Formats: sequence, C-alpha cells, structure tokens
Amino acid sequence: MNFFRKKAEYPKFKSKKTHRYSYTTKYTNGNIELLDNKVKLPKIGLVKIKKTRAPKGRLLSATVSQVPSGKYYVSLCYTDVEEVLFPLTYNETGIDLGTKDFVVLSNGEKVENPKYLKKSIEKLKKLQKQQSRKTKGGCNWIKNRIKIARLHEKIANQRMDF
Repeated sequence: MNFFRKKAEYPKFKSKKTHRYSYTTKYTNGNIELLDNKVKLPKIGLVKIKKTRAPKGRLLSATVSQVPSGKYYVSLCYTDVEEVLFPLTYNETGIDLGTKDFVVLSNGEKVENPKYLKKSIEKLKKLQKQQSRKTKGGCNWIKNRIKIARLHEKIANQRMDF
C-alpha cells in the first residue's frame, strides 16, 4: 500500500529462483531475548539454538537467514563488546601464500593445501548429472537441488574452517 501512496520503494517479491532468504528485526522493548539454549524472536517465539559463545554487550538486532540447503541460522548483533588485547611479541615471521602449498613460512615450514573441491568433485559431478536428467521444477529435481546445495555448503565450510 505504501508503494502506491509513493511512501516506499519498490516491493520485494518472493523468488523461486534464489534460495537464500533472510529477515532482520531490531531489538525493541525486549522482543529478542537470549536464553540458555533458546532464543526468543518476534512473531516466531522460542527457537532452539546451538550457542557457540556467550555474548557480552547490548543487543542491537537479530537476522534469521535460510541457506540454499534449507538450514536456518540466527545471527545476533551486539554493540559495546570488549576488545581482547593480545600480549606484544617481537617475533617476526614471513608468510608466502601459494597455490601448490597453502602457506610457506620463513622458517621453511610448509602447510599443504587440502583442495576440498577437488576431493569432492566426483560426487558433485554425479549429483549434477542426476539433476540434469530430472524435470526442471519437479519434486525430485528440488530434492536433488538440496543435495547439491548441501555438498557445496560442506565444501565451503571445510574451506572456511581450514
């Protein structure tokens, strides 16, 4: 309605082509609350979570996002977080980033590049071949799309964790 009254920008329509959705809500009047293993969100209620760290500071907002594999993530934004200062050391190390070896240090130590995509490429080929043989938009095509998205997510997570 606001769009037609010239009070808002163009409306954002839902899409069948992208599979990355998110919504952000601001903290007002205690509408977002972090409990032991749950988070209270407006319009949704209590949602189970796996908490990695205990946050400190003032809560600003929460973003709920869905990745292409179908998993949901909640990201809580805090302000006034204390900075962690590391002790000063006067050691110097040269680092050379490469493609064959991930890192070569100045003391001669080499860290190998695991090349996760290369290791998973056969499984990815098989899934994409199955995808191409299915009717686009059908139930089995959607199931296969989720399998491919999960594999891509696994590869991306392995690379980020490394």
